[in-house]
Formats: sequence, C-alpha cells, structure tokens
Amino acid sequence: MTLLRNSSSVILKNVSKLIEEKLPLERQAHVEQFASILFENISQQDLEKRIDVELYGAALSLFNAFSEANTGQPFIRVFNPELGKNGWESEHTIVQIVVNDLPFLVDSVRMALNRLNITSHLLIHTPIKVNRDKKGNVDSFVDLKSKDKTTHTQTVFLIEIDRQAETKQVKAITQNLESVLSDVSIAVQDWKPIQKKLQACIDEAKDSKFADQSSLKTSIDFLNWIADHNFTLMGYRQYKVAGVEGDTEIVPVDDSALGLTKNREAKTRVLSELSNASRQEALSNNLLVLTKTVSKSTVHRPAYMDYIGIKMFDDSGKVVGEHRFIGLYGASFYNSSVKDIPLLKQKLARVTEKSSFAKGSHAYKALLNVLETYPRDELIQASEQHLMEVALGVLQMQERDMTKVFVRKDSFGRFYSCMVFVRRERYNTALRRETQRVLQQAMKSDGEVEFNTFFSESPLARTHYIVRATDQDVELNVKDIENNLIEAARTWDDKLSSALSTSFGGAKGKELAVRYGSGFPSSYKDQVLPSTATVDIHHLESLTDDNKLSMLFYRPQEESDKNAVRLSLYHKDEPIHLSDVLPILENFGLRVIGETPYQVKTEAGTSWIMDFTMRLTNGDNSDFETTQELFQNAFDAVWKNNLENDGFNRLILGAKLSGRQASVIRSYAKYMRQIGVTFSQAYIESTFDRYPKIAAQLVELFTLKFKPKNLVKRNMTS
Repeated sequence: MTLLRNSSSVILKNVSKLIEEKLPLERQAHVEQFASILFENISQQDLEKRIDVELYGAALSLFNAFSEANTGQPFIRVFNPELGKNGWESEHTIVQIVVNDLPFLVDSVRMALNRLNITSHLLIHTPIKVNRDKKGNVDSFVDLKSKDKTTHTQTVFLIEIDRQAETKQVKAITQNLESVLSDVSIAVQDWKPIQKKLQACIDEAKDSKFADQSSLKTSIDFLNWIADHNFTLMGYRQYKVAGVEGDTEIVPVDDSALGLTKNREAKTRVLSELSNASRQEALSNNLLVLTKTVSKSTVHRPAYMDYIGIKMFDDSGKVVGEHRFIGLYGASFYNSSVKDIPLLKQKLARVTEKSSFAKGSHAYKALLNVLETYPRDELIQASEQHLMEVALGVLQMQERDMTKVFVRKDSFGRFYSCMVFVRRERYNTALRRETQRVLQQAMKSDGEVEFNTFFSESPLARTHYIVRATDQDVELNVKDIENNLIEAARTWDDKLSSALSTSFGGAKGKELAVRYGSGFPSSYKDQVLPSTATVDIHHLESLTDDNKLSMLFYRPQEESDKNAVRLSLYHKDEPIHLSDVLPILENFGLRVIGETPYQVKTEAGTSWIMDFTMRLTNGDNSDFETTQELFQNAFDAVWKNNLENDGFNRLILGAKLSGRQASVIRSYAKYMRQIGVTFSQAYIESTFDRYPKIAAQLVELFTLKFKPKNLVKRNMTS
C-alpha cells in the first residue's frame, strides 16, 4: 500500500497534507491509510478536474461511516453534501456503501444504478482488511495481499452520480441498493446449501427408474457439469404435483426455499391454465426442464435468470414433483466448445445425424458451424426439430441477399425467441428498431423487445430478439412477419432500383441503378423518395456538354398552398451559383424560401441538383400545366440570353404570357421611353404586375392587329 504522501499525484499529496493539517494527531494515521487504500487504483482521468478539498471531504466522510459500520449490517447513504451541513460539498449526489466483502457486489451495485437510468461519474470500490477491537473500533489496516488474519474484510464504495434534487429520488436509490445488497447476501449465504441440494438431486436422479432412460445418462452428466462451478446457483425451491378436483396443481413445498427464492412469492399453478405445450412438458418423462425465468437477475449479471428443473417420479413413472434451481450459466457455458458441454454435445450430434449431409462434407461442416455459433441459450432450450429447421434455413440462404426469420415460442408460453438473419451491410440501428416494432406488433406485446446482434466472417448478420408474451393465444403468421421484415430491410437503393426498372424497363433500369446506386449523397436520400429520384435521373441523363442545364418546375403534392412551388435545376460539371439564379427567379415574381444543393457523382462525372423552395407572389396558379411550360421555356431563354432578365418576366406567371409575348409589353415600354414618356421602366413593370389582365389584353390586341389570321375571333372589350 502506497501512502498518499508518497503518491506521484500532486492532488493526492495535497489530500495527505489536508489530513495532516486538519485532523488530530491520533486520527491522522488511520485516515491516511484508509484514503490511501481508497484512492490507490483511481485513474488519472478520474483525478482530472477534481479538487483536493472535495477528495479530502469525501474520504473523511466515508472513513467516519466505515468506523461505525461494525455491526455486520450494510451501511448505505445517498446524500447531497453541503459545506455548512457536512463540511464539504460536491456538484454530484454521493453514494456511500460499507458492506461485508462478498462476491458479485460491484456488478450488482452497478446494475442497480443502471436500472434506474443513473449515470455514474465516479465509482470507486475496494475491499479493506481491517482489525477492530472488541468495541468495533478500527485498530489497524492490513494489506490486501497479506496472508495475515483479520477480524473483518469489508468493501467500501464511493460513487458520484447525477444530482438528485428530490427526496423521493434519493429514497428510491437507497431502497434499490438495500434490496440488491440483501439479494447478494442471501444468494451467497445459501450458495453451499443450494449446492448440497443439487448434489442430492443428482444422486436421486441416478436412481430414477422411470425417467426417459435413453437420455438419463446425458442429463446426469449435464447436471454434474453444472455442479462443477459452471452455473451460479442463486435459488432453489421444491414443488409437488397433486391432483385436485379433476385437475392437477403444481404446489410449492413450504420451507423449501433457498437463496433468492426466499424473497419471492411462490404461486400454485393449475395445469388447466397452461397451454397444451406447457402441460405436456410439465408431465413428460424428460428428467430436465431447461428454460428462462420471467425476472431479471439483480445479482452478478442483468440477464433473465436460467431455470433448471429436475423432475421427481413415483414408482409408476408419474411426475410427482420438481426440484427447481435458478441462477446464471457461467462463462464456460458460453465460451467452451459445444463438444465439451454434456447434453449440448449429444443434441447437436443427433441434429447433424438427422441431416442428409455426409460427415466431413462441406455442407456438413457448414451445418455444424451454424449450430456451434448459435446462441447457447437457444441451443439448450430449443427442440432438435427447431434447430434443424433453423440450420437448414440458414444454409439454404447460401449467403444470398435475403431476410429470414425463425420464431420459437417458449415451452411455457412466456416469451417468443425470434432469430432474424439479414445481409450484414443492411443491418443498422434503424432496421433493428423497425424489426423490434414489427415483432412487438405481430406478437401483441407491450413490453420491451430485447436484442443481441452477432457478426462473424459470414456475410449474414444474426440478431436474436426476445419478445415477452402479453397474450399467450396470439396466432402468428411467420410468413407475414418475414414479408414485413423484408420490406423493412429494403434500403433506399433497393427501392430506387425497383422504381428505375418500372420507369425505364428492366435492362435500362438495372444499368441506371448501377450507375447512380452510390452516386446520391445521404442528405438527398433522406429528403427525396426513390420514385421521385427517377425523375431527377431522367433529367440528369439528358445533360450533355452542349446542353448543360435541365429543369423541372412543379408544385409539390404535399403542399395544400397552391402558391407553394419548387424548382429543380440540373447542371453538368459544376453547381450554379445562387447569385446568378436569385435575380432571375425574383424577376419572375417568385420569392425564394430555401435552396438545397446535391452533388451527384457517377463514373461519367459530376452533376448537380439545386432544389429551390419558393412561393408564387402573383398570378393565378390554377392551370399549373400551362404555368409550368411557360416558366420553363422562359427561364431557359433567360439563361441562354435569348430573353431579357427584368421585371416584365413577372407577366409570364402573372398573366400567363410566353416569354415572346412579355417582350411585346417590354417593347411598348421602351418605345414610350424613347418618345419622352416620363414613367420609368420599373414603374411600368410594377403597374403591369398589379394589373396582369390588362397586359394580356394588350398582347391580344397586338396579335389581332399584326397577326389577325392566327387569332380566333372573339369579342374584345375596349
């Protein structure tokens, strides 16, 4: 143990100086030793931006609690330290814990905070070996590595969490931690009795004459493997099966509970209330029942606890009871080869034997690989028939771009296990969330859908979803679920490819899909529908070195406002500068609200799409087809300098004149200026903008006068 005064950290040396300056001489040594143990493994990152006074206050406060924690009961304190009240302060809420050293403490405390969605900004924990006198006072500290005996070994926690301003929040955290520490304590205390009970059940099962003899040895081997520290035993309860009024009950045996089951209410189950599959499983001659509980573990790992049931049979072979163990499989269960785990080894051997593949062949090895990399919980819970269905289904995908889903209902109907395979490049967070939504809706579950994704060298990504069953009588159509997931897995590029094939035909559509598949930026894909993109591609394909501009003036169907319009400009090689376009659009009587440029890259080069959001400030927008044609022709003429760019162009949209017809009004205005009329061109432009019908009538009069043969006869209003 390195004392703070000898630490390489300046801030910890300052804490040592504060201990020396502030505390009486008789307390300094113990407090310094305690703080040295507490901060011995603190990281440099955790020390950054911390104040020595705060660390001193935190260490001294925890030492005072440690000094008094001599009764064997856990000490838990959650508080917001204040300078005037506690002698030190912190911007965070502080959690102090002093408890007798036990396994699983750190994981369990961290899990408790995570369940409450509380962020830990600092979590220091360490076991401390200490000698206390008869009154429980600290006498001396002993180095953890020392083999010297001590009176106590306790673990202390110093945790900084998000600031909890309300008393009820502080109380909830305290109660949660008390419950968790109680669970840890009772699980550890009863571990040996549970282990003895397991061994007694194994010995009893060996003499079972009416269990399925073909699988009895395999089951016994599995139980012996479990007992060899490959399963963390946390609870036990015995149940008896009894007949009652034409039905059968599964009744908990009084005073049989050990470990975590002591704190959980035992319920009597009536077989008639269970599903057919559940009844068959409960009364079958299989020795073992292997599944999951409906509650997550509060100890060690935040997983749903594993359930191992060992059935009891009478002389006639009838099930008369069950020894039920709960806990968590150890790391060896998940990390060891399947060939090293009894029961799984034989199970996979039977599955591969039932296949038509020759041993040692490529297909046989592929089948074995699918099974060996399958989730271990599923291997042990699923039937051989289901495992065969999944393995062959995955092989039949032949690593193609497909989406497959396999659903297994828990034997007691409490949850659905759904295995979804997709091409790994398709898998993303959005697809995962949509899959969760589809499964939740299909299975009418109102609980959270859990998931675990697995990637390997295979091009397929496998995600295991667990859906808690709210309604056990749901009729599932797995094919419908799969079709929905296939649609959910379709990317924007997939939909574009289909839209192109529809618009341009199969061969041309595939060619364009390859050309533009990776050409559009993600911002474009987020905003534009694939079907709309086919229109943009049509315009992009029309661009050449001689004709670098194309356009589409349209009214979006999402808009209810008829004056809301959009303009897409397509340009080859380089983007069009906004300063070149804005004056033209404003002279057409359009107010530009926004503009979004998109760069499109293909092997042929770079093109640009400029998408303008605008409002039409004048004119009648009811006959938009006419308006669209007039505007596009006039804009093209202005861009090519074949039409002047001034305010008379407002008449194109306002009076539905062509660009050439607007030039007639422009010519009148210029002629009037030449003969000395004092009105400016801007004044004349604004006047016609306000009275577009008069402009249209002047053009009609001009046409009647100079081109009467081509004008349909009509009455004129002077």
